Amino acid sequence: MIADVSYSMEHYEDAGSYYTSFVALHPSHPRAAYAQFQKGLSHFKDVLSLDRDQTATRKAIFAFEDLLAAYPDSPYSPRAKELVSFLKNRLAEREFYIARFYFKNKNYKGALGRLRDILTQYPDSGINDKTLFYIGESYRALGESALAEETFSALITNYPGSPFALDAKGKL
Repeated sequence: MIADVSYSMEHYEDAGSYYTSFVALHPSHPRAAYAQFQKGLSHFKDVLSLDRDQTATRKAIFAFEDLLAAYPDSPYSPRAKELVSFLKNRLAEREFYIARFYFKNKNYKGALGRLRDILTQYPDSGINDKTLFYIGESYRALGESALAEETFSALITNYPGSPFALDAKGKL
């Protein structure tokens, strides 16, 4: 498969295009699930650091989710699920990175928007504790004491072992 040659030569964008064409033309071929998985890996290889554009991250997620939808019993499905989780966590960290930038620059409303998005779009990201902490801090900075206390209380209740919960206790 020419896509495999492109992939092995680290021409990931070309490889992704070839894999896409193969799956589109041969969706029931025995190697279609493999091609869909490799399409996702091609995008995954192009993922950049958090401070850069995350288009490749989103494309990889879509490719792996397409694999899971079209070929749920494929031997590639377990690894695709792991990669989707990893990549969604990465997008959550990207949102947090931007929210922290806003917070540091005293744009608390901008930070709140990004932080709330993390909780709604990436509820399983594993960063809910620090997200709640910065939501509380943003509310505090905006003079919304009741909302800050409510947020800190939720953090303490839901993540009692978190170092952010310890910091939140000091804010109440």
